[in-house]
Amino acid sequence: MNTNIKINKVKEIFKDYGKVALAFSGGADSTLLAYLAKEAGVDVLAITYDNQIFPSGFLEFAKRRTSELGIRHEIIDGNFLDVDEFVENSPKRCLLCRNLMYGAIKQKANEEGYEIIIDGNNITDLTHDRPGILMKFKYEIESPFIEAELETPEIHKFLDENNIEYSNSTTCLATRVKTNETVTIDKVNRIDHCEAYVKEITGSDVVKLREEKNVATIELSDLDAILDNEKIDSIVEELKLSQYDKILLNLKAIESDDELILDDELEKGANNLRLRKRLPFGIDISETDKILKSRGNEHISNIETIDEIGYIKFNIDGKESKIFRDGKISIENNENKEDAKESLVKILPFIRRTV
Repeated sequence: MNTNIKINKVKEIFKDYGKVALAFSGGADSTLLAYLAKEAGVDVLAITYDNQIFPSGFLEFAKRRTSELGIRHEIIDGNFLDVDEFVENSPKRCLLCRNLMYGAIKQKANEEGYEIIIDGNNITDLTHDRPGILMKFKYEIESPFIEAELETPEIHKFLDENNIEYSNSTTCLATRVKTNETVTIDKVNRIDHCEAYVKEITGSDVVKLREEKNVATIELSDLDAILDNEKIDSIVEELKLSQYDKILLNLKAIESDDELILDDELEKGANNLRLRKRLPFGIDISETDKILKSRGNEHISNIETIDEIGYIKFNIDGKESKIFRDGKISIENNENKEDAKESLVKILPFIRRTV
């Protein structure tokens, strides 16, 4: 299915909804949803949750883009730094974050008369280690991009080809602090300031500063942009003034991890091509089994769960497949990489992860 067909499918989904509330950050996914909703003539309410720990300019950008798109925009004010469980920064921080955000967004949407709430999760997101996605199911948030089988590269390509502006800086800054190290307002402000400074000096599209035990590690999408003695000296001086003990540079540039299937995940057999993919999280076998069996799907049949061993076996488009508790997915008898990807895309929305 090509990208234009998928985009048109999203528009058709919108027409079925009639009116929707959109969880809006101004990033690529939510911006394209807002744009397509407007094109489809849908009554759309964009809702932005300001948790006080997004990068500078986040809220101003969201306000400007909704205004330019001609979409009504509501802002929910919150402060995650007042939430002790969040500040503790445990591995479940992102789950808590989405619980707070989606709960507040759903309440606001319902108060405004919007029963259907949508978000920008797409097929690619289902392969990343983002436990907060479980809150999408808890609050019954719809994801048109998942339904239309859109992937991150397709979304970015469509935005770029149609000159649709979106923000690259919509990630919560708490993600920059090492897990189990306390998140504080001082750390958040320091990270925000230093990332903005490095971005200004280098001109790199994406800059992330990881903090661990008062050591700053800089990551960039464009390493060439920082490999200059004057720039490095300026950055070191600024970050030292910000009280970092040590400043490191990650020599691996920030790269997209958006490819659904890597070449080394495919094995050539005597007469077929096997997919052996491992997701970066465990899978809740019993919950996934329930979802598979409760939702009729013409592509999936012969579902059998072997709980004691920890896997579900089934056929996807007639191909023998398995989902394992440790995150592995296997699909047999694929004709080629694209054929394997088409089957994987049909399986991913049914999987429920563990935390």
